Amino acid sequence: HHRHLTIIRLLILLLKYYHIYNMEPVLSSSAPPQYNSQSIINTAEETLQTSGVSAAQTVYKSALLEWVDDVTMGDTIDKESVKGEIANLWLAYADLNRRSNLFKSATEVYEQAINCPVGGEVGKIWMEYVHFLEERGRPRTAQKLYLRALVEGNDGDGPSVKDVADQNLLWNEFLRMMQSLRKNPDLTLEDLKSAVEHERGAQVDISTTIMQPEAVASAADSSASNTAEQRPAKRSRWDKKTPEQIETLSAGSIDTAASVVFATSKNMPPEVETLWHARDGGSMPCKPEPALFSASPPKLGDPSGKDLVGIETAVKLLHMLTSKTHDGKSLGSALLELCHACWMMTALKEEEAVKANEALEKKITTDTEALESNLAARASVAGGAMAAVQHANEQERNQFIMQCTVQREQLLAFSAWEFRKLLYTQQIILSSAKLPYFDGPSVDSASINVQAKVCSILHSAFYLRARVGEENHVKMLTKQLENLQKIASTVVKSEPVQQQHPAQLQMQLQQHQQLPYQQPPPNFPLPPPMPPQMFQHPQQGQQMTGYYGQQMH
Repeated sequence: HHRHLTIIRLLILLLKYYHIYNMEPVLSSSAPPQYNSQSIINTAEETLQTSGVSAAQTVYKSALLEWVDDVTMGDTIDKESVKGEIANLWLAYADLNRRSNLFKSATEVYEQAINCPVGGEVGKIWMEYVHFLEERGRPRTAQKLYLRALVEGNDGDGPSVKDVADQNLLWNEFLRMMQSLRKNPDLTLEDLKSAVEHERGAQVDISTTIMQPEAVASAADSSASNTAEQRPAKRSRWDKKTPEQIETLSAGSIDTAASVVFATSKNMPPEVETLWHARDGGSMPCKPEPALFSASPPKLGDPSGKDLVGIETAVKLLHMLTSKTHDGKSLGSALLELCHACWMMTALKEEEAVKANEALEKKITTDTEALESNLAARASVAGGAMAAVQHANEQERNQFIMQCTVQREQLLAFSAWEFRKLLYTQQIILSSAKLPYFDGPSVDSASINVQAKVCSILHSAFYLRARVGEENHVKMLTKQLENLQKIASTVVKSEPVQQQHPAQLQMQLQQHQQLPYQQPPPNFPLPPPMPPQMFQHPQQGQQMTGYYGQQMH
């Protein structure tokens, strides 16, 4: 448990780094001590573990109602001093529903947050809501939100987000989304703002009508083409620096976040557990297959992974692995470190499974020797009742064997659920990193198969980057990205993953997992060596420990 908590602390730190530079502005607060959002969040998480989701929701509702009333109906509390703390509560409340797979409730919370007279002015809330809508496949609604935040809100009093730094962040995110939707990476921020102004007939900051999102897209294209004809091609503003974002990371905040993730990994939500029971039917539970991360890095014929996930998804992954922050830091390396930590979690779980099985087999061996000794002693004094004693001994021996079988099956079932909890935790973590095909927890075999393919590409990437260095690896991936973009431009529609025969995909995954284990470079520390297996039944051994137990010794 100590090592698991250490790994989770690393994951929290990496996620914070990834989100700081990728999308999330940080809220600083000088609120009075009674308005401490972290204390409410801690109370809600404790309530979640003891009393369930509904009780935890009530904690957030009560605190938000009281704090917003104090600001809006009183005259002693400064709105600016508690705005950040109230925004933190709204975001934590929405996150609670998202982690619990209550997506409709999460949407309602986000809507309440952006309409809140206090939290609705905070850009971070709008940004989180937009990303949530993108994850749920609702880009048009996301466009409307950007316009409400940046152009004019519901009250007709200009943009809902007033802070200039928050507006800049939202504009940059709006630009990223439009570039992706229109498949036009050359679209600049100036072009986007010009398109909005052109359609609305006024300056962005004093407009009085709301523009349809489809118009933003078409106007962005027309504006870009018209300006290209009227003036020489101008340099893209991708290198335009955004305001530097700084977050102070404390050991306490990391420990708190790690404890929440650790508790989540130990307590799978009832609805997810029910889905696993439905998959099992009347059979004994087994480990999720395939695992997201295998023991050894897979051998990919194409490092871009397009053969596994298709061109479109491969391009997305390459963009993530080659992206950098405004100050030159590698977001791709942070993402790969995150994936490596998830790989370590799998290795530790496999080690636990092996040790638990060894302990059980050792106990069974000791009990068997003691039983045989007692039976032999009983037979030695049987005399004329030898036949009856032998019959009784045989019955006792058979009963003992049945008990051992039950204990083995119970351990296998327990181990299976432990690996299911691990899968749930990894899916939550990788969904936070916004990886393709990761949209919260899933027990669907087809989804897990595709997720395993994505992870195999990232597994190969973090191994290769440690081996050849970040600079060489990024150069190679950049070249792969350019080649894929050329291919994509000549193909009307990228071939989806489903067009590959399922049997071929499954065979590829099995081949990846059965490769002999290769030692990663020193930059990536390995978990402690695995002890030798002591399964009396090889089939149970492979089912229990997977490939780590065979290859990491």
